[in-house]
Amino acid sequence: MHMRLPFRERVLMALLSGAVMLGWAVESSANSASPAPEVRSLLGQPQELGTGQFRWLGFKVYDAQMFAPQGQGFDRNGAYALEIEYARKIKRKILIKASMDEMARIEGSKSDHGIIQEKLTACYRDIQPGDRIVASPKGGNALKFWVNGKSTCTLQHNGIRDRYMAIWLSDKARDRGFAQQVLASQR
Repeated sequence: MHMRLPFRERVLMALLSGAVMLGWAVESSANSASPAPEVRSLLGQPQELGTGQFRWLGFKVYDAQMFAPQGQGFDRNGAYALEIEYARKIKRKILIKASMDEMARIEGSKSDHGIIQEKLTACYRDIQPGDRIVASPKGGNALKFWVNGKSTCTLQHNGIRDRYMAIWLSDKARDRGFAQQVLASQR
């Protein structure tokens, strides 16, 4: 599925793609804030497993935090939540494209990428500074998304948990420090 973006979004996407090719500038110590209410409702007493910060050309784009239930460490098959708080205004189309580009970079071109992209459209929103997206798995084939505390979708797709979370947790993740922090807490 091909989407034609307006000129401004194409320029931004080209710049973001350039950042991806140059590598992400990452700080491993993002601002540790208390977990979002939806994270607390999912996990009870959440324990922070790792933090990361994505910067591009010196400008902070987002802070990321991974949480699991207190004392449980990271369990790929268990309960956990990824919380991303944005520092920049980003259109939904750009977020979707960046997510799909990362999936393609990690797993190569797959025939179902267009279907996943369509499904992500219901999950994401245009982002303003201070907005947050939370993603949490519901088994191996479903991810639940919230934007600013409001449930936006449950994306159901075969193997989506591991495929989507690979953007942050795989050995090919751009922020290896974040992935290593989270995975070091595996039980």
